[in-house]
Amino acid sequence: MNLKDLILIVALLIIHPPFLSAMPDVNKALSEVEFQSLESENIKLTKYKGKVILLFFGYTNCPDICPTTLMDISRSLKELKNDAGKVQAIFVSVDYKRDTPEYLNEYVNYFDKRILGISSDKNNIDKINKYFKTTYSLLDSNSKNYLVEHSSNLYIIGQDLIVKRIVASGLPYTEITKAIKKIID
Repeated sequence: MNLKDLILIVALLIIHPPFLSAMPDVNKALSEVEFQSLESENIKLTKYKGKVILLFFGYTNCPDICPTTLMDISRSLKELKNDAGKVQAIFVSVDYKRDTPEYLNEYVNYFDKRILGISSDKNNIDKINKYFKTTYSLLDSNSKNYLVEHSSNLYIIGQDLIVKRIVASGLPYTEITKAIKKIID
């Protein structure tokens, strides 16, 4: 790298500091976007400030990634034992057409009663996906059994509501547990 390139990089970092962070800035998403859960019509994720948040996007009719990830979250919560009380696992359904709060609650409870299932309307789902720099798409949503393409990452958000780690799908659940322990210890 020559001096000219180095000066350009430093200038960009001074002018536009977001280049300094590889993690998405989700503070607005957690404070602005409203969801519905079985217990509440208008829930904002800032409600869980002070806890480690495990946030995963998916949908209840997902054939593979969602059930596997929810099982990994459940295993991690069990492995954490008493420290699991310092964690709030949240499953955000991007299937705003089919996933009602009642159905989401039933679905996540199958894996672990400590997982919160939430969703919202298309506008809010689009907004949170934009903040998390992720995408989803309802494929052939006019058919009865349509599929949904969605992110498969699990976001581990610290007590300060800043993303601390993004766990890729397919990693063992022990990676989730290690990341949580690192934050709460």
